[in-house]
Amino acid sequence: MGLRDEGQEIRREDGTTARRPLWDTGWGPERAARYAARCARYVDTDRLQLRAHGRAAVRLDFPYAAGRGPQRAEAARAVAVRFGVEARQLDRSGRALRVTGPAEDVARYAAALPRVLDHAEQLTSWAARMYGECARRPQHADRFESLGASGRRAAAAYFRAVAFRRIVEVLVGPQPAAVVEVDPALPLWEQAETLAGVLGEYGWVEIRDAYDPAAAVELLDTAEQIEAPAARCPVTAAHGEQLALFDGTTSPAAAGPVVVIPCVVVIPCSGAKLDRAAPAGQLYVGKLHTHARRTADALTAHGGTVLVLSALHGFLTLDQDVEPYDHTWEDAGSITVEELRAQAAELGLTDADVILLTPSRYTQRAAAVWPQARTPLAHLAIGKQRGRLTAMRENADHYTTAA
Repeated sequence: MGLRDEGQEIRREDGTTARRPLWDTGWGPERAARYAARCARYVDTDRLQLRAHGRAAVRLDFPYAAGRGPQRAEAARAVAVRFGVEARQLDRSGRALRVTGPAEDVARYAAALPRVLDHAEQLTSWAARMYGECARRPQHADRFESLGASGRRAAAAYFRAVAFRRIVEVLVGPQPAAVVEVDPALPLWEQAETLAGVLGEYGWVEIRDAYDPAAAVELLDTAEQIEAPAARCPVTAAHGEQLALFDGTTSPAAAGPVVVIPCVVVIPCSGAKLDRAAPAGQLYVGKLHTHARRTADALTAHGGTVLVLSALHGFLTLDQDVEPYDHTWEDAGSITVEELRAQAAELGLTDADVILLTPSRYTQRAAAVWPQARTPLAHLAIGKQRGRLTAMRENADHYTTAA
């Protein structure tokens, strides 16, 4: 059943029907308005972008909210798994995500996320109130007095953060969740995860169904249609490992039959960057990147797409805004080949003719996405890479694949 056919009732596996979870929280006009306003504070949802092959993307921004923004963004990434979509961090602040996946699933996720975050926050507030009651008991007065005012605030904030993370972990997991009961012999401040696990189990709902179908449909109806890159450039039909420049004695026409297919040039990012957010086409200022960018511009002068390959973000279009970051392929959290393939599919470039103007670590990963990609810099030392880039740039209209 498609999204447009769904209603406020869901059918269970046993054939019975039920209201969608988290639906009656704002029952009544006034409470519904307050509930909607509260949910809207958790996340700012950008306009959905519809892409090729029935996929979509949307940007989510999480207000700082006294430091809770990054926690909510982390929770949103966990929730995304339940909806079969991918949520990737966009900047170093941890408060911006880009969500991609099948269009209807992205719409369901974006519609459900504020409700799920609110549910997790309400359960966390319950845990925080229990912590506060414990802290005010006379038998614990000496301990909390010794912390001082700032120490008490820090301890309470830490307890809440741990509780929120654990509650989200339980909510995105299966039911029944295996949780440990609170030990009455231990002080509550030592059992943040345990208490949160109990509350998470108590408040567990099937978050996969916790969206308003009408809201999800509205996201699709107001989405922006992003056309797949239509730029094309002529290349010869033969494919090989490297590009060879014409020596002037052979004409391009004699090199083989010319076909027209999508042309993509991939260049590397660089460690050297501007100290401020900028489009990917301006952010990187390293020498090899600059060399490769100039050559890529020459190769696509008559049409084509230039992508920057980042170890953190994957394939970036030149106009995509990026915050400065410090990340290499050796660091944890680097983009995976599977994620790169998904990005290529989202951009409509799975079957593109690709030229990789990249050093080995980048080439290894990009070639796993496009096995037939041409790699003119493969096995060349850095000096020869720059020489090859210069030669290609100066003869951009006269190259063919080597046999």
